Amino acid sequence: MSAVAEPASTNLTESGLPSDSASGFVRRAPKLTEGVELLGEFRDSGDSQPPSLVRRADGQVIQMSRLLYLVASRIDGSRDAAVIADLVSDDLGRSLNAEQVQYLISAKLLPLGVVAAPDTRDTPDPSVAPGGDPGLPKANPLLALRARGTLLPEPAANAVGAFFRPLFRWPVIVAVVVIVAATDYWVFTTHGLAAGLQQVLRDPVNVIVVFALSVASAMFHECGHAAGCHYSGARPGRIGVGIYLVWPSFFTNVTDSYRLNRAGRLRTDLGGLYFNLIFVLALAGLYVATSSEILLLVIAITHLEMLEQLLPFVRFDGYFILSDLIGVPDLFARVAPILKSSLTRGSRQDPRIAGMRRTARIVVTGWVLCVIPLLTFTMGYLLLRLPEINRALWRSSTMQAHLMVTAAASRHYALVVVNLVSIVLVALPGVGSLYVVTGLARRAGMIGLRWSAGCPARRLIAAAMAVACVASLALLWAAQGGFRRW
Repeated sequence: MSAVAEPASTNLTESGLPSDSASGFVRRAPKLTEGVELLGEFRDSGDSQPPSLVRRADGQVIQMSRLLYLVASRIDGSRDAAVIADLVSDDLGRSLNAEQVQYLISAKLLPLGVVAAPDTRDTPDPSVAPGGDPGLPKANPLLALRARGTLLPEPAANAVGAFFRPLFRWPVIVAVVVIVAATDYWVFTTHGLAAGLQQVLRDPVNVIVVFALSVASAMFHECGHAAGCHYSGARPGRIGVGIYLVWPSFFTNVTDSYRLNRAGRLRTDLGGLYFNLIFVLALAGLYVATSSEILLLVIAITHLEMLEQLLPFVRFDGYFILSDLIGVPDLFARVAPILKSSLTRGSRQDPRIAGMRRTARIVVTGWVLCVIPLLTFTMGYLLLRLPEINRALWRSSTMQAHLMVTAAASRHYALVVVNLVSIVLVALPGVGSLYVVTGLARRAGMIGLRWSAGCPARRLIAAAMAVACVASLALLWAAQGGFRRW
């Protein structure tokens, strides 16, 4: 499976500009941190006042108000606060003085890493990569891709995007859709998949072929995101692999698509599914040349993968398509504010909710009402049945290992490879489930620490609740027999 990488953004708005002097001013002419890019206003936004976007060298995208963005855009390393204040006042249409500009720089832009620290802007530490300061704030979005590794670096991903760019011309798109529709009609209504299934059952080695082609389809899917991003006028980042939920997942860093309008962002989102259709055409061509029924089976599997990608409840393509349709980046960041506003009617609403347009707010609220029970049930079931699930996966892995040893002793090396692939496919969900549960426990622990910070009584309550939860789970797992018959 695959997902578009979305480096989550940090929301930032100015609050209460001082009318007189304040401490911590930047005395010299400020300078933007090396690698910072001003991406401009987020176009076709679902907010009544669209945020402006800035990207640091580490890939973190920051949402900020128009005032802060105008201040950042006037910083060039030679202008002092007074000059910046005059320029921003002209841009903004309201008076701004030097002290207020100094406050925005020192209290807002400097902590975010947008402006270089006064003592290091001229002599950067060579041991720290640009934008790589570990002290800078970074978003930790819910259900994000973890443990990422690079398969194609940014220059190679851009080369791939440029190479496949012509496939996004309208005559090519229409031809692909029409031919795939005709192919699907013949495969699913006339020819069928029975012959392909029988071919796999007769010779299990064909499982390796199906697996390899499925991986190739997923990788080609990511090339579609890169090509769509490049065609729309943005620059795709690296293509890599990480862990999403419990499975390995390919991803493409398309952060630069934030600078595009809605049509460009949607083209980037849909590029992966479009390239899946092109891959289906390639499989159909191979079938015409070889008459191998297993290729038709892979076509069916590819369509199932496409349907999975359209799910909007986790960070698959459907999630990003919905996000860009309504102009609200990172829908998961709106879950807590919407729940809070629903439970505390009449009180001051979170700016992330109050600032949304009515249509966007209705759509996001509906999405939240769907995703909360779905994820609660899924994660709850995983947590309650974790030992039982992992015990079944362990037994299956040991059985496949035994079959692999037997096949190796009989010198059936093709079956050795089949069994090895099976072991990997069975073991990954177990490892992934433990990774997800550990991440949830860490996140819950951080919430408890923040809630109890500076209050010993709260810290004691949080510790007692944590112990009670762990003990309850252990007793439940023991009652279910989760620790026996391994």
